Amino acid sequence: MKCKITRWHYPAEEFILKDEELHLWRFSLDCSEDALVALQSLLTHDEVLRGERLLDSQKKIQFIVARARLRQILSHYQNVSPSQIKFQYNHYGKPAVAESQGSLVSFNLSHSGQCGVLAVVNRIAVGIDIEKIEDDLDFIQLVDRYFDLREQRQFHQYSPQKERRGFYRLWTQKEAVLKLIGEGLLTRPSTVENKINDLHLRSFSVAPGYVCSVATEKIYTSVLRFHLPEDINP
Repeated sequence: MKCKITRWHYPAEEFILKDEELHLWRFSLDCSEDALVALQSLLTHDEVLRGERLLDSQKKIQFIVARARLRQILSHYQNVSPSQIKFQYNHYGKPAVAESQGSLVSFNLSHSGQCGVLAVVNRIAVGIDIEKIEDDLDFIQLVDRYFDLREQRQFHQYSPQKERRGFYRLWTQKEAVLKLIGEGLLTRPSTVENKINDLHLRSFSVAPGYVCSVATEKIYTSVLRFHLPEDINP
């Protein structure tokens, strides 16, 4: 069955996440100082402290914005205010909506540069990764160090003109799988190899100069792609 993929569009005031759907959200990490203060007010004390521990001021802002936007988006599915969303974490720090909130929603968040993305599904695990394409990145070194034999074979199928974007496509797919599993780059290659055969991988166009990939545990029949309006405030 062919998967139906919508254009990027603004969401309706009310919508439903069906079991066979994948919802993708994109949002900007840019915001004014006043908006930043308002967004930070949605975070818990622990989240604020996590942001404060980031020494790079730009990364601190990006963390605050991404975390607050995550809360705003999930509030549409939970029917609670953004500040009332509760999270629980696995051993590796991967967040999920707390069981106490009785949610069927699974999600995964990623951001790079000035762009954030969120994948939302029902009942199954999901992983998403977005990367800004860097023209000066020595990606060949990363291929040799981190790609398994399957990934290296796929990479070498790209022409020289498409190698850089091809690398980012494979890299984001790898990261999406690792984030679905809930671990990280130190995960044993055999674990990823065994898992990847049971997963559905797809790459999406999010914005010029970015590559994004999503991993899910089953094939979905529809992908709904949403903009989060930049003027949404708490």
